[in-house]
Amino acid sequence: MTSAPEPGYGLVLCSQFTSDDDVVARFAEQVEQVRFARDAGFSSVWATQHYLADPFQYLHPLAVLSRIVPESGSMRIGTAITLMALQNPVDLAEELATLDIISGGRLTVGAGLGYRDTEFDAFGVPRDARLRRFLDNLDLVKRLWTEDEVTFHSDAVKLEAVRPVLRPVQRPHPPLWLAGHTDGALRRTARMGLPWLAAAAHVDRDYLHRQVGHYRAACRDFGRDTAPVQVLQEVYVGESDEAAVEDVRAAMTVKYAAYRAWGQDRVLPASQSFDAEFDKLRQGRFILGGPASCRARLTDLIDHVAPENILLRPQWPGMPQEKVMASLKRLRDEVLP
Repeated sequence: MTSAPEPGYGLVLCSQFTSDDDVVARFAEQVEQVRFARDAGFSSVWATQHYLADPFQYLHPLAVLSRIVPESGSMRIGTAITLMALQNPVDLAEELATLDIISGGRLTVGAGLGYRDTEFDAFGVPRDARLRRFLDNLDLVKRLWTEDEVTFHSDAVKLEAVRPVLRPVQRPHPPLWLAGHTDGALRRTARMGLPWLAAAAHVDRDYLHRQVGHYRAACRDFGRDTAPVQVLQEVYVGESDEAAVEDVRAAMTVKYAAYRAWGQDRVLPASQSFDAEFDKLRQGRFILGGPASCRARLTDLIDHVAPENILLRPQWPGMPQEKVMASLKRLRDEVLP
């Protein structure tokens, strides 16, 4: 029994495959995971995003979410995250509104700035314009969902008294969550009155608690009564602690080596670097072990962070489906309430 309210649990799809994978077969396995989560009582299912994601084949999240709508039952669907600075806001607003309509009003939009030069360069976003482009696009997507007439001029977008007609089902718009690692990003999220989506697996336990404290203090500074935190976490429930570590070692080593090559940890202090052997890297970051260890780690997260939702990613590139499904069954039967 924990002192904090029980969170909702979400399934985060891998959507990342090795260059040798039969992606058609692997995506069929993702659909199987969605059906399992639906029947196990999960409250949501999520897809992530990167472009030009060498060494991985990376499926586009909006296409993935559209495909799984019929399999998802009453679960919410969401992006964790969509890289909003890269998109044309008109196209993104209409794509997301369409997805909300297809799902009958079950979409949540997790949004983030991103950090990879490769992606910004590919979409023609100058280095000194990245944050402004992100904030402009976030504001414009909301305006295109809610206003009868929109005018906006910038170097990237020109809207002159356009009259958007396509609306999402949810009013005024689907829920928006913001991701980010830096203190500035957390304070900006608090100022905008939005929930923070924390990538808990990218930092250790103590640093996550520091970030949560910083975000909630910022919310108080801006006069907010609530400070909702959503947590994205890696999870694997093995037969034992030792078996779990060996089951995921190869796949998670490849995944976090790619993250390091992409520069994901550069915005974090040196203490949170991904440049570490797996046995050091995993300490305090992942829900990983036998059922008892995973249950204790999850309880600790709920007690100290009190998240509204915990989004659990059970698979990484190269991870066999039979191991994923065995882990999910242990998660359902022996770990989750």
